[in-house]
Amino acid sequence: MNTEYVRESSVSEFWRKNTSTLEAAELANLLRALRKVAGHLGQNVGLIEFAGMSNSADAAIRIDPGGIMGSYPVAPEKVDGLVGLIVHEALHKIEWSDYVWKRLQPDFTTLTAVSRVAFQKVIHIGEDIYVDSIADRSVFGLYTTKARKRAIKAAQEKLYTKALSIDGLVYRWWASEWGEDLGVELNDFYRKPLSILRKLSRNLCEMYAEKSVLNRCRKRVALYRDAWRELEIPVASWKVIDKRLHWHECAFALPRKKRETRSKVKEARQELTPQLVREIETHLAATSSDITPLIASAACCDPDEVAPTSRWDFNIPARPVIDRRLSGRIKSIFQEYAERKFLVSRGLVSGRLDSRRLYRAAVTDRCFKQVDAIPSLDWNVTFLMDASGSMRGTKWRVVEHTVANIHRALVGYHNLLQAYAYFEVDGICMISRLIKGRQLLSVPPSGQTASGQAIIAAALFMSRERKRKLLIHVTDGESNYGCSVRYGIDYCRRENIHLVTLGCGCQDRGEMIEQYGRTIQFIDHFNQLPQAIERLLKWSFLYGTRRMQKH
Repeated sequence: MNTEYVRESSVSEFWRKNTSTLEAAELANLLRALRKVAGHLGQNVGLIEFAGMSNSADAAIRIDPGGIMGSYPVAPEKVDGLVGLIVHEALHKIEWSDYVWKRLQPDFTTLTAVSRVAFQKVIHIGEDIYVDSIADRSVFGLYTTKARKRAIKAAQEKLYTKALSIDGLVYRWWASEWGEDLGVELNDFYRKPLSILRKLSRNLCEMYAEKSVLNRCRKRVALYRDAWRELEIPVASWKVIDKRLHWHECAFALPRKKRETRSKVKEARQELTPQLVREIETHLAATSSDITPLIASAACCDPDEVAPTSRWDFNIPARPVIDRRLSGRIKSIFQEYAERKFLVSRGLVSGRLDSRRLYRAAVTDRCFKQVDAIPSLDWNVTFLMDASGSMRGTKWRVVEHTVANIHRALVGYHNLLQAYAYFEVDGICMISRLIKGRQLLSVPPSGQTASGQAIIAAALFMSRERKRKLLIHVTDGESNYGCSVRYGIDYCRRENIHLVTLGCGCQDRGEMIEQYGRTIQFIDHFNQLPQAIERLLKWSFLYGTRRMQKH
């Protein structure tokens, strides 16, 4: 492949195939791709979000969406520049550029206002050169090159005067390091300071051989101090065009409102609308462990009503006791009440006459057929188990045994069986699988009961390809956390999912009936749970689907 052609054309179009013409889907796909790119660079990158998203004020890297909005899919050339900016900013995080600034803070206090601005300009460009030299060691340099060309061009446009200035010096240093055409003749006064800065950049680029990031930071601090000692006197009388500081002593001690105001004065950024933010977060949640936006979207309620929800599979092996008789009865229920699929075998020597094969009677006698009615075991059954703190001990062991017996009864068939447990930890509703292939898992019961959100999550995880969908929810008390249960019941009704809640050993049945209505049934003790599940399956297969369609 011609390398020059790759550098001139778009690079991201070779790998970015997940695109969309819809605004929310395209921006979500692009943000997901940018996060993957940053993940390949290393750790300590932090959160990457568009300006205006829920956590963008505290995000490590905020993306201004103004340059990419308007036409979808986003042009590959724009994606290249955006990837370059993300790589550049992510490497600043990985190489601890903030730590370098903090170590140099005492030096700033000893300088005059103009000298402080000049020194910070040198550090700012030096750190940019350092991280870009790291990017150039890999394929990421293809992206930072494009982003840097645009940045250099924008910086050149701000130099509206040809007078001797610190801004002109650092610009010429920055552009010359990457072989960019300055467009103007080099002033003799710039030659000595430029030689000092080019020596600094060579030392910075050679430093990456140091394995410890902390040692690299300390050495960069020493290089900046040495370079400034040589530069301070030659550039003392030079003009400073842009007098804004890149680092301020109280930059991170200001209240949030003041920080946001300062950033808006410095650079006007376009932010996403709240509606577009919700749509983007919903698209991102489909492939993320944080499914809170999915729950809020499915519930059609105020996002403030929904508690943070995360899917996380605990790899705790379960140790259930298998009841072979119970498993056999459950298996027979599925076989007896399943729809039949007719399989016709033709050309037989005995059986029922086949009118389509009568012409063979005089020749081979193979004019018979046999029709077999085979059970079509294609149910989509999901069990949702309450694993809150009140379920510890014997209750949870009974739940494990019940799930294990049902799993044993259905394993090896086309039925789709899923089982989930939900519990709360540190204000987060956790959804964890109890069945993974042929392996049975368990969870540590804890926290409050977020039944409404758990019902929606389990319904979202159910396959859309199966028509007969049954969701059985087992709990020992009313929901006391997260959104209301009625949102889960309404969502199941809209998605044609038959929801049944089993209340086991509930103390306040009136409260449970008020929350669940006609979708709840009660049993007195958890020891009755296996038999109750057996009767519930039989009743659901006989009447459940028909009853649900009426309502």
